[in-house]
Amino acid sequence: MFRTRVNPKISTLNLLHDQSVLAMGSCFAQHIGKKLSDYKFNVEVNPFGTLFNPMSIFKLVQMASDRTPLNLGHLVHQEGVFHHYDLHSGLSALDEGQLLAEGNLKLSILGSQLPHTTVFIYTFGTAIVYELNDTGEIVANCHKTPQAYFTRRMLEPEEIIRSFHEHYALLKSINSKARFILTVSPVRHQKESFEQNNVSKSILRIACEKLVSQHEDVAYFPAFEIMMDELRDYRFYAEDMLHPSQVAVDYIWQQFMVVYFNQQLKDFITRWDKIIKALDHRPFFAASPGHQLFIQKTIGRLEEFKHEVDISAELKLLKSQLK
Repeated sequence: MFRTRVNPKISTLNLLHDQSVLAMGSCFAQHIGKKLSDYKFNVEVNPFGTLFNPMSIFKLVQMASDRTPLNLGHLVHQEGVFHHYDLHSGLSALDEGQLLAEGNLKLSILGSQLPHTTVFIYTFGTAIVYELNDTGEIVANCHKTPQAYFTRRMLEPEEIIRSFHEHYALLKSINSKARFILTVSPVRHQKESFEQNNVSKSILRIACEKLVSQHEDVAYFPAFEIMMDELRDYRFYAEDMLHPSQVAVDYIWQQFMVVYFNQQLKDFITRWDKIIKALDHRPFFAASPGHQLFIQKTIGRLEEFKHEVDISAELKLLKSQLK
């Protein structure tokens, strides 16, 4: 076969259903987080929207831990919409109060979850950051405000490492069982130029490598390497030729399972896949005897999982379709 294989080592850091997981970072964190959610993990995925640089991830988790509300000075009003420099535009709103209320609620919820969260999955997208000229603070998102408001620069690996050490100490003080999986997003940032993108990814990779070498409970998953070296053909990319296609995401997920799931969990996923397919089934005639029998059988198969995972949402959905 005309490809080079990336063979990630099986980790001693196994993921289990009784663990609480936080996945934050680039859109790749969203992909992994959704997969975990689909397979019944207790996972919180990007509560503040997509975050590209590691510093913004660390900052928001710190704010959640300290119960620090959103900075009013970071509000931006553009074309009738309110944005916040620390949040993704997905949380923007037409009303300032609504934006602050939703953002602060998410901070509060995450703060209450941190003592019970044992696995932190962070996907770093870029080492390029934008600092507010007035304060020197790094923003998570510029929200298309004038570039004259910011200074653009490249983080140094040592900055990321130093900030992570502080972040690590904070979370360990909250929950001594906290463990970390770091990844570098395989999504290329064309806007910054491919040359700068490569420098940026290299800095992130160096930082991850050093952090893994310094902490036994910090692991690195090679999503970036799998995409760049094993799935390097453009048929594994989405239409924009920058993001991984669904085929690529599914393949990287399979590798993630190999690294972090034990055999019992892999067996569960094989069985649960049949439930997912049944739930996704869309009949032409929902009230037909054949489909009603299908629902009854699916409920019976679902009941077999009641001692393994919470099936209440799936049961409610299926029972609502009974005629």
